[in-house]
Amino acid sequence: MWTYTDGALTVKGYWRPGGSAEAGSWVLVDRGTGNVQGVVAAEEFSGRFWPVDVFADVPGLPGYLGTVTAPDGTALVDLVLDYNPFMLANGPRRAARPHALMVPRRHHDGWSSATAAELAARHTAMTLVAAWYRSLDGGHVVFCANDSAPNLDYLRDTQAATGILAGRGPEAATTKNPRQDVQHAHLHAFYAEHDRTQNHESPEVAGHPVMAEGQRAFGAALGRDAVPVDRDSTRLAAGLRAAAQPWGGNYCSCQVGVDGPLWVMPVLGPSQDEVNRRLARADGLRAEPDPTLGGAINLVRPSLADAGRLHTAQRATADQRASFETFAAQHGLNPRSLTAGLAPRTPRAV
Repeated sequence: MWTYTDGALTVKGYWRPGGSAEAGSWVLVDRGTGNVQGVVAAEEFSGRFWPVDVFADVPGLPGYLGTVTAPDGTALVDLVLDYNPFMLANGPRRAARPHALMVPRRHHDGWSSATAAELAARHTAMTLVAAWYRSLDGGHVVFCANDSAPNLDYLRDTQAATGILAGRGPEAATTKNPRQDVQHAHLHAFYAEHDRTQNHESPEVAGHPVMAEGQRAFGAALGRDAVPVDRDSTRLAAGLRAAAQPWGGNYCSCQVGVDGPLWVMPVLGPSQDEVNRRLARADGLRAEPDPTLGGAINLVRPSLADAGRLHTAQRATADQRASFETFAAQHGLNPRSLTAGLAPRTPRAV
């Protein structure tokens, strides 16, 4: 279920189909207990509630890095650091590693709905992040996404409320990707160490330090439920939609490096379970069955509940923002206007 708010009340909600001659209604569900809180009539729902979008203003977030723009200056894709870094103490220097996200400025539930211009901007952002990671102790990058099909139920309700669409049919309700924790398309850029490195944050196992395997964890191919998709920005959205069509439009994806093959897979299946296991081995973290996903494997990231780790994460975010600004300056780039289609050139001598 998607999460909605009216400014005072925030709930989960889903459209309940009616009969062929009867409009459906929206059921409001408590986010914590799962109990039904009420029902709202069709066409009234979108007039009161709107989807929660924590990426509605990425430039206003503490971890904002920059924006890839079109030649005319239109903002296409924002870069931002994840609020909860995966690794804060790697190697002998106990270095904090960045975890960047690429977010389309215009709202999409998944990259399968993005335009060719937005996907070209995404590729530019991927190239920049890969080069930035490489400048940090030779780091590698793994790109992953958990995408949803378009929220057609809400769109149709909005259209019906404004008179664009006359009523609803008896079709089934659309569902959100249960692995997508943010209701806005975004691409994760996982930092992968070049060599095996100790993750000092992870508790020792049987008296032995936990080693992050880094890029070595991503060698073998995935299972048969993973589908390769053409990475070309002019064909990518259509390829994603075609691959995900048997799964209701929801999918997960994984790509090792900018030039590696792009694999798309079902949200709940052996390949996505394996991707999470590899991410865990690469980062020196744990991957465990998640009861909220019916026992599917999920990556367990460290918490920010501890005040000390929260402070360390905030300090790391500030340092990494400064690092990215330095990287951009060395490459003659303006972080607030990274033109789509341009790759970073060789740094100027300083």
